[in-house]
Amino acid sequence: MITTDLFDEIRDRIGHRETIGLGVVTALQIRRYARAVGEDNPLYHDPEYARKRGFADVIAPPNMVPSIVDWGEGDVEEELLTDGTAPGHLLGLDISDVRIMGGGEEMEFHRPVTAGTRLTLHSELVDVAQRQAKTGLMIVLSFRNNYRDEAGIPLLTCNRTVLLR
Repeated sequence: MITTDLFDEIRDRIGHRETIGLGVVTALQIRRYARAVGEDNPLYHDPEYARKRGFADVIAPPNMVPSIVDWGEGDVEEELLTDGTAPGHLLGLDISDVRIMGGGEEMEFHRPVTAGTRLTLHSELVDVAQRQAKTGLMIVLSFRNNYRDEAGIPLLTCNRTVLLR
């Protein structure tokens, strides 16, 4: 349930930073994602085609990286919240009675993500606001997510809005 106490607790976390090693992006992950979104560009499927265009391997469709919520094996269904998220995944808060929804993303692409890239996510809570919705109070969170390779080179910056209702 959204309360002013929850809002205050989240507001106190503005500036909270987290670094998460996401692991290596594989060619299979890239091909599966491309297929799932109906993307048939050979850069996403054909390693030889990608190499002829200067890449070490197939590259990920631009929106693949931020679309993956859980880079691990995931939780069992019985442990997920009703919105499909894992308990405590958002700033470590116990918000099992709150609905979490995507509110939009703005992405800046710096370099393509190639199969074999080891990704690290640097995430920061940059702002929080309250809004009155038709169904009651809503909390709006703003995150800046920077995805980098193992050398620290920026690949993608994603400003993500998350809605709590």
